Amino acid sequence: MVGAKARENTRQKITVRGDVKWESVKRWVGKGSGDLQNYCETKLIPFFDQNVASWKSGHKDWERHAFLHLFFMKPSSVDEYRTSLRHEASEWFANVSQVNGAEWIIVFDSTKAREKKNRGALLERIKSDFAKYTARIVEIHEGSTQCMSSLESLMQSHLLTSLHTFVGNEESYLLALKEEYQNVDFNFIAYCEYQMGMSRLYDTLGVLENVLAKYDELDALLSLIVQHFARASVKPSWLCAEPYVGEGCPLLAAMAQCKVPSQRSTVSLIEIRSLILAHQIIISLGFFDERVRHGSEDAPPNAIQLKLEFAAIILRYSHHCIASICEEIAAMGLNVNHAEMQCWTVAFCIETMQFVSLLTQAAHVEHASYFACSISTRKCTAVTELGKCLERDDTAKTLVQWFEKGVALCGTIACESQAVTEISQILSDQQQFTHYMQKYHESSIALMKHFGWRRQSKLLGWHLANFLLSSDRVEGALPYLLKFVSSLIREGASILLLQKTLILVVEQLEASPNVYFKELMDFYIFLSIRCTEEKDRLNYCKRLFDLFERNGSTKLRRSVRRTSVCSAIHVSMKGVPSHITSTPGGTLRIAITVTNELPLPIDSYRIRCIFKLVPLSSSRQKSNAGRNPLFECSFNRTDGVNRFGCIWKGEYALMPRDSISSETEVPIGAADEVQKSIVFEEEEKIESEVRELRKGDNIIELSAKASEVGVYMLENIEVEVADVLSVAFTWMDVAEIERDNSRRPFCFIYRKAATVGLKTIKDGYLLSGVAQRLIFELSSGSESAGDESTELQVTSSSKASNIEFWDEKTSEWMEICRPHIGRVDANEDLHVTVYVCKALRNLIAQDEVSEDASRTSEQICVKWLDKEWTFVVEFRPIMSVKTTTSLLEDKALFEMQISRTRNNGWIMLPQEALLLENRDDEPQMPAKLLNPKLTAILPRSTYRLVWALSSSKHRFSEERSDHEIHFTYRVKTSENFDPDMAEDVYDRDYVYAEDVAFTGHTACYELCAQILSSQPGAVLCRVDSACDLIVSLRSLTNKVETVVIGVDADSRFWAINEKLLYVKESGLGQTSFSIVPKMVGFLPYPSVNVFCCHHLRTPSDKSLNHLEQSAFGARLSSFIRTNGKQVHVLGAFNPSTDQKSITSEKSRRLKDAKSRLTKLFD
Repeated sequence: MVGAKARENTRQKITVRGDVKWESVKRWVGKGSGDLQNYCETKLIPFFDQNVASWKSGHKDWERHAFLHLFFMKPSSVDEYRTSLRHEASEWFANVSQVNGAEWIIVFDSTKAREKKNRGALLERIKSDFAKYTARIVEIHEGSTQCMSSLESLMQSHLLTSLHTFVGNEESYLLALKEEYQNVDFNFIAYCEYQMGMSRLYDTLGVLENVLAKYDELDALLSLIVQHFARASVKPSWLCAEPYVGEGCPLLAAMAQCKVPSQRSTVSLIEIRSLILAHQIIISLGFFDERVRHGSEDAPPNAIQLKLEFAAIILRYSHHCIASICEEIAAMGLNVNHAEMQCWTVAFCIETMQFVSLLTQAAHVEHASYFACSISTRKCTAVTELGKCLERDDTAKTLVQWFEKGVALCGTIACESQAVTEISQILSDQQQFTHYMQKYHESSIALMKHFGWRRQSKLLGWHLANFLLSSDRVEGALPYLLKFVSSLIREGASILLLQKTLILVVEQLEASPNVYFKELMDFYIFLSIRCTEEKDRLNYCKRLFDLFERNGSTKLRRSVRRTSVCSAIHVSMKGVPSHITSTPGGTLRIAITVTNELPLPIDSYRIRCIFKLVPLSSSRQKSNAGRNPLFECSFNRTDGVNRFGCIWKGEYALMPRDSISSETEVPIGAADEVQKSIVFEEEEKIESEVRELRKGDNIIELSAKASEVGVYMLENIEVEVADVLSVAFTWMDVAEIERDNSRRPFCFIYRKAATVGLKTIKDGYLLSGVAQRLIFELSSGSESAGDESTELQVTSSSKASNIEFWDEKTSEWMEICRPHIGRVDANEDLHVTVYVCKALRNLIAQDEVSEDASRTSEQICVKWLDKEWTFVVEFRPIMSVKTTTSLLEDKALFEMQISRTRNNGWIMLPQEALLLENRDDEPQMPAKLLNPKLTAILPRSTYRLVWALSSSKHRFSEERSDHEIHFTYRVKTSENFDPDMAEDVYDRDYVYAEDVAFTGHTACYELCAQILSSQPGAVLCRVDSACDLIVSLRSLTNKVETVVIGVDADSRFWAINEKLLYVKESGLGQTSFSIVPKMVGFLPYPSVNVFCCHHLRTPSDKSLNHLEQSAFGARLSSFIRTNGKQVHVLGAFNPSTDQKSITSEKSRRLKDAKSRLTKLFD
């Protein structure tokens, strides 16, 4: 169409106006700027002034809006352009330019100009007339696809810009209009039309997120308006003009009006909410369809998850809509038709669930359970209220007419609606109403049970039961009544509510006492205990006893828990000890407390308390630790890990909870196991003595005969009432045992054997190197043991343990001691004291100076009555030992450091200290002890022994020599320490003996170093000034050799240019190193070492820089006299310029230093 007009006319003004259709919306292929990356088909219309004038109005209709203005011209020459087109183009440009945001393009067809070869001049003329807008001038000509592509690209760019401008202006206008919502004359209906118009634009462009956001804004604004005017005295007319409920099919009718709006002048609040919700559901479903269709092939969308998400969105929108409607009707005080509102609510809920079913079942939407359950609850409540309204004859006919109007608006789609079918049947037939009433309640109850809304489901069951009772359907109502009552009892409802409910239920059950015997008995017991009036409690208790008499042949067994609220009997084991011991054939007695909760005494009863034998094989019995879970926490010191675990999960999940009292049997065991049980029963009383369970607590004494040897644990307690009801309590149902499983009583039938135990040692360990005490606990058991000559033998399990025992008979320390015991009567306990001493050994092997480092565990063996017991005892040394070797001139020193870090109350008194060298060819000679005056070693102190190693022909050998340490000492106690033993026991000589091996060579050279300043007249060194390190050495051997002197230091303190120099000496030698201090303060001397030297390349070379790498060998042992010395370094000063005086002064100081060192060595 554009090309045809261009050929017929030389000029044409065309306006591009949006004419967007649903099927023409496509996603823009490229990545354009802005949010609106869509394009649509356009329609060209002739230019007229109204297109420009429409820009000046406040609100614009995008369907009639001109987004782009085009001016086509096809002149052949400059004269034709000047005379025919220039004036019209200028006038058109003036009209378009007066509006901000108007987009325009001038299209120049140069086909004719090219034929007359006027194209260049003509194009220059046009561009000169529109010099500021040359980018908006585009040239086309026939046969050029490139020109058409440029035109298309330019039009597309300006269209998108115009669209952005239009959307921005409209959004600003709507935002300003929205700010006036608090005014009474604010027209919300008109605002909705404008907002929905923008939504249609976004919908046409395919931006569904923006469409949904627009309707969410409408919903939020409506809530703000209602909230504001609910408290105001003056209300807008559109808000409360017509309290009309709406059409019979709320959502379907609203969806039908989405494309064809209602022609009525006023719209009610309910209709506005329904219309907004209809749009939200339609857009959400369209959004879902788009997500499914546009999923990439490599990563297809999870259809199930998408369905669940969008089903949750529909439920959330629907719940918000109906909740807002109910709240706003109440807030505004609108008087709506009650019957129509209930019918509207039922239809709304059914239609919502029908939309959700298009995606998935409501029970599958776990994260929207609240919305689904709330909608179901509203549906049940509404259908119940609707049933009350339908009892009037005129209401049903009126509702049918009202509902059919809504069906007519839906059109053909109403035939497929489940809500239309069901509501029509509900309003037309009472029997169908009853059917759907029960169906809705049952489906809602199932849904709420699925999501855990048990209380709400029970409430709906109560409503349904009342409805069925009113319909004379008692059999159908009783199951719901019983479930509702059971839930009230378990949840601890108020007594008044329970009493009224139970009275109603009992009236229905008493019509068939034989059928509902169990339920009647439970409810009679509850009413006998919990009724508020005393006469009512007595009345129902008498009915209970009458029920027992009428059903004497019936045997009913109940297993009652401690938490049961309707139990007539409770049992307590407070007076029963946790363990009962006896020998076979003995009589066992216990006293339990039985509580009668009924208001009348029970004269016919029987009590049995059963203790079951614990089998020897654990596989024969399933472990059980009670109903509650048990946990264990432990700490592993080796791994440094805390472990927390559940060792028993509990059995709550295995026990029934939906009934008032469980009918689970409490098995005693198999036939052979019953015979091995101990059964406690009440002893028969004298005939004249009254035997009854009075109201309240009754202390009942039970007895039984001890049978076979074994362990019997409490299994269950049975209380039989009137030979009809047997109430059984497992051990887990007793309150005291349930709180603490350790209180579960057990009977221990046993024959006690003789035993020996070790009394707990103070601090958990004994000291080695000093006499200590052990106390053994002897028990004879259930029979007398031994005779007059019976003894206790105590010894160490290992002969290498160096353990001795004090023999009281000989008053000596021996490897075995035998204290006399004699004959011990039955069940008699004895305490036997044994003194033990472990000698100190192997202390030097430990790296750390700690008494705990040499801890050992020894086994003490005890024999008595031809039986043997072994006890592990930990020993820790009374002291710790560390040895070192050092050099002092031509001597080698051996030092033994004794440390006592613990205050254990013992004072060590050294007697003798020997260091002997082991040689095969020579006798042992003790080394010289340099500190022979031995003093007491106190606790928490350190003591040193120093020996000078004797010189020999092996003094320079690298072989290790073996030595023996013999340290003899005695002990005494400190003032505040009581050893709990006689002095003659611990007053003895103790010997610590140890073998040590070390290299015993002595120093080969003695070194002496001195640092002198290089500055003339200076005594101390200064920073960054060279100093002389003079090293003198003296040979301590008769060997003459060339050696290498090595100097090294921390680079932060000293800078050393030459670190290695050789010295050839024959007893004395000296060399000098140049060093530079780098820090102010007291600096340590550089380290000095002596190395072997092999050879020199030339005799004149004195620096090791000329030596081969293998010129010097291993480091020689040396004694450094100035080791650890420091030198004081001062700050820098300006040096003297007299270099000659510096050189002479340096030579003089070197000579003086050499002479002083020579005198020192001499």
